[in-house]
Amino acid sequence: MQAKSPSNVKVIDVSHHNGVIDWKKVKADGVLGVFIKASEGLTFVDDKFKTNASGASAAGIKVGFYHYVHPESNTAKSEAAHFASVVSGVKADFPHVLDVEGDAGQVSVSKLTQWCVDWLQEVESLTKHPAMLYTGAYFARDNLTQPLGQWPLWIAHYGVTTPLANDTWSEWAVFQFSENERVGGISGDVDMNAMEKAFWDKYANSNIPQPLSPEDDVKVVVNDQLASFGRIIDGSTFTPLRQLGDSLGIPVSWDSSTSTPYFDGKPVTNFKLIEDRTYIGVRSAGEMLGATTIHWDSANRKVYIYY
Repeated sequence: MQAKSPSNVKVIDVSHHNGVIDWKKVKADGVLGVFIKASEGLTFVDDKFKTNASGASAAGIKVGFYHYVHPESNTAKSEAAHFASVVSGVKADFPHVLDVEGDAGQVSVSKLTQWCVDWLQEVESLTKHPAMLYTGAYFARDNLTQPLGQWPLWIAHYGVTTPLANDTWSEWAVFQFSENERVGGISGDVDMNAMEKAFWDKYANSNIPQPLSPEDDVKVVVNDQLASFGRIIDGSTFTPLRQLGDSLGIPVSWDSSTSTPYFDGKPVTNFKLIEDRTYIGVRSAGEMLGATTIHWDSANRKVYIYY
């Protein structure tokens, strides 16, 4: 398990126990994300769920929802169906969370692990949204095993900078390191979490470009911002024209009569059609942008453009 780091994102988690929340004040206190309790077991619905979800989103805070499970009493599919019905129609940024702890430890390791797998798979099937798992550090070590490691882990371990290791996960996506922090807009103590920046970027920063194909393994960085991904073709780097245009706010169009792409109103001559996408030569793109510098970093497979 990795330790907390300065690059981690400040995230809290809340339920009805936290009362009425002033989400604007929460955001002003530097909180960027929140996991909100939605449901528990077969019938319970947190009465602050929808209020918290809408309030946090309106304040510009990214949201995720969690369900406290009771494998000692219910089937995985029945609890998954309950959670899916509660969150239906409510936008989530982060993966849906299975919260497994407490009396769930009464179930054998093998049966509990399979129960969790069934819940995660069923929720992903019902909601068409990714899922993840929350648990305590000791609970993870003693009660959960593979194949749960394929889902991201949100782990709780208070008073330490590095959570206790286990044999199922080598790293955490979210680390709940305190249950008694104070945050503006919330009365009393609140749980505090560190979220890995890469996890945040994947789910919260939807504007950050992602590779459109496994072959697109070259990063195209424009004015120190990641703009697109590309690939090497015959010794030159090509990148998806529309992805580059969208990142830079530059219009892209296609003239079907001449089969010519346009970038910022200018015809593109150095391009290739790959998998129904138009790829522009990165050097040509830089020249069309009026670049002062175009630099290839072979060690890190990056192209830098400055204009």
